[in-house]
Amino acid sequence: MTAYTYTAEELAGFFAPPEKQQGRRVAGQPVKRELFQQHHEQENLRWAEDLLAQVEDHAASALFREYQRRLGRNQARSANIWLRKSVEQIKAHAARFPLPLRMVANELSRANIAREWANAVAAIIQDQTADFTQVVPVQQLLDAALEPARKWGISPLLPVIKDEANDRQLDMAASALARLQDPEWWERQITKAWRRYAEHVAILVGRVRRGVSPYVSERALQDYQARKRAGAAWLQTMFAINEELGYEVPLAEAVAGSVANPEIRRHELMVRMRGFEDLAEDQGWVGEFYTWTAPSRFHAWTVARNKKTVQNPRYDGANPRQTQHYLCGQWAKARAKLARLGVRFYGFRVVEPHHDGTPHWHLLLFVRPQQRRLLRWVLRRYACEHDKTELANSYKPRFDWRAIDPAKGSATGYIAKYIAKNIDGFKVGIDEETGTAANNTAANVAAWASWWGIRQFQQIGGPSVTVWRELRRLREATANPVLENARIAADRARWADFVLSMGGLELPKSEHLIKLANIIKPAASKYGEDVPKLFGLRTADVTISVNGITTGILIGQAEAQTRHQGWELSRTGLGERSERGSSGGSRAPWSSDNNCTGGSQTAVKDPLSKELALLGLDETDRQRLEAGAVITMDGLFISIRNNTLSVSRERPGLHPAQDPLAEWETREFDAIERDRAARYRRDAQQLLHRGGDIEHWLAAIPAQHQQLALDQVTELVEQMEYEASWQERDAGWGNDEDEGMEAFA
Repeated sequence: MTAYTYTAEELAGFFAPPEKQQGRRVAGQPVKRELFQQHHEQENLRWAEDLLAQVEDHAASALFREYQRRLGRNQARSANIWLRKSVEQIKAHAARFPLPLRMVANELSRANIAREWANAVAAIIQDQTADFTQVVPVQQLLDAALEPARKWGISPLLPVIKDEANDRQLDMAASALARLQDPEWWERQITKAWRRYAEHVAILVGRVRRGVSPYVSERALQDYQARKRAGAAWLQTMFAINEELGYEVPLAEAVAGSVANPEIRRHELMVRMRGFEDLAEDQGWVGEFYTWTAPSRFHAWTVARNKKTVQNPRYDGANPRQTQHYLCGQWAKARAKLARLGVRFYGFRVVEPHHDGTPHWHLLLFVRPQQRRLLRWVLRRYACEHDKTELANSYKPRFDWRAIDPAKGSATGYIAKYIAKNIDGFKVGIDEETGTAANNTAANVAAWASWWGIRQFQQIGGPSVTVWRELRRLREATANPVLENARIAADRARWADFVLSMGGLELPKSEHLIKLANIIKPAASKYGEDVPKLFGLRTADVTISVNGITTGILIGQAEAQTRHQGWELSRTGLGERSERGSSGGSRAPWSSDNNCTGGSQTAVKDPLSKELALLGLDETDRQRLEAGAVITMDGLFISIRNNTLSVSRERPGLHPAQDPLAEWETREFDAIERDRAARYRRDAQQLLHRGGDIEHWLAAIPAQHQQLALDQVTELVEQMEYEASWQERDAGWGNDEDEGMEAFA
């Protein structure tokens, strides 16, 4: 232990009578004076206090509480070793941040940091291209622009540059560079990194475990529920409207009728699972149920025989997302091996957390009877590939299996409780992992999946579920027999018939008879990427064959429209908008089609759009500018800041203002606006937490600030959507929500 010279005041405090030390606290926790009576015990206390000052308060508080508990069991030496290693582990995880954590932990500070790092990337690009006058190799420019992001351990999706004449690779590189210059992208990435770090620390110090807060910490659960309430409040204020068709739908009703509704989601999963089981029975395939768990080193806490949770000495500090990545890697190896062996299977996978947040898998797979042992052997091999010494004479702690016996119950019944437990806890009863009611812990599981970006349900094999959902939107019969057979199956919720109408389980996915039809909107995203808009369905060519001899093509490319274009989100319905007439003072509502010819009349009247039109810029350019991009034209730099068009001969953000007084006034104004926005954001969070009325709250705010206040509510919803969005899916998975894991094969 490092020698320390105490001051007179410290010595007086240490050796004061016990009654004088009674109110002393360390990391917010009261000091148990009976544990620190002797001189060496006082030194331990001082050492622990200095050590805990190096980590966040919430972590230090939990560590000191556990430290005193260990001291109370007369384990001073082991308690000191434990505390030192715990602090070192937390500091190692904090080292990934290039800035002090107190800055990253603050929401307003993160916004400022994001702008600074985005501007730093813009400056690097400007320097690399000599003020945009020189052509630079794409890979060189990407490497230079990525340097700031590497310090944070973050990165946009990057292309593999093999040919600099490849348009697709160049488009991906341009999108990556656009993201690196976007403050909003930086803020999302930094916020996500901070939240996951804080939750990981909560796991390390024991705030996530059975008997305390299962699956996620209490703070993460409250944050998730607050964002859900904010999202629900936002939905109540929005309409989905289509002026061309004269349709108007409250957005809350539209969401309640989609798979975003937990009950509908559960029903659909059960229908698909039952359909797979019906197919297996018809084809003579058998069902196998597997449980796949990560090695012990991925588990922070274990449950002792007395049902109490204890720290796992083998734990190496992995977080739930890293554990999921490990399991996906092992699953990829198993799939590749099974493909080489010619083993075909299909079914479902459910990912759920252990009490400490560590994910494990349940798989219900159907396979030919003669291949079931081979399937079982390959999965067991890769589940137990590492850390074999801890398995002793049994592999069951890592991999367990059960052959489905139809006489004892259906295959769907085996997995039904796992599906329900991870959605809404419907009729599950007691959650065995936590010992509490499953309908109470379902919110914890949902928060866990959202927080760590883990996909809970995965269909393995079979056709596209998006095609199934689009077919269910068709209410009228079609003249195309391929589409019509599939439509009837989907409309009657017969997944087995739908699979057969798509060509059966043996047909490769690329040859399925019905595919999605998309309209590609070039450069329509804020990062200049092509955006596919789902239009409907199309059929593939169907070959007629008699006794194995091809006699012709029955059907060519037939299409069925399932979605109307021109939908937009608005805070006012069609009736309110028509009442405002041509004098309406509201801004154009969000629309994916406002940048197209013939967009909404409101968008045309926007003064900013008129100014851009005079410069020869369209709404696509506007989206890029509003995302923080800068457009160069004839030596001018065009940008949008604070919803104001700026045209300058100097690139914004790279040169100081010429007028010091104007610069000071700008800083003061920005500070006032940030403070006001932060206050409204806190008020909105508290209001939603209490279940208050958003409209009454807005009515009490001055009219000139109501939009700012409502924007704070909207941003809270956007944060929720980002955490749960498809962009948070595990690497290697496709865009379809429940597609198979073909990318790992």
